[in-house]
Amino acid sequence: MDKDLLIKKLTAYFSDQDDIEIVYLFGSVAKGKNRRSSDVDIAVLFSEGMPLLERFERKLEIAGELEEMLGTEADVIDLEEADIYFVRQVMLNKKLLIDKNVHRRVKFEVNSRRIFFDMKPFYDMYHEQALKRLERE
Repeated sequence: MDKDLLIKKLTAYFSDQDDIEIVYLFGSVAKGKNRRSSDVDIAVLFSEGMPLLERFERKLEIAGELEEMLGTEADVIDLEEADIYFVRQVMLNKKLLIDKNVHRRVKFEVNSRRIFFDMKPFYDMYHEQALKRLERE
């Protein structure tokens, strides 16, 4: 599917979802490197205070609806539950589709960046040690 058409469909779909405040497209489609077999990767921030179980159920519901609408696999990520290293990868390759709460979005992006860079020395040390173990094997 054409990227612009896909973005229009996703934007229209998420505009009507009252329990979702922020939506990012990321992954191969956002980078413009998708193929026919590529899935659609979506990251969301649900309304503040929404219980974890309810967010999980909505994630599954949304993925199913998107797959039906787009005719391809869809992965929906709840950014509040994602690992900070994964969140960083989303932030590096994102296309913002929906922004119903600018203050919350900016706060989330700034906080996730701060946390990532606070943790970066530990990630670097872990990766360095993992590479050393692989070299010994």
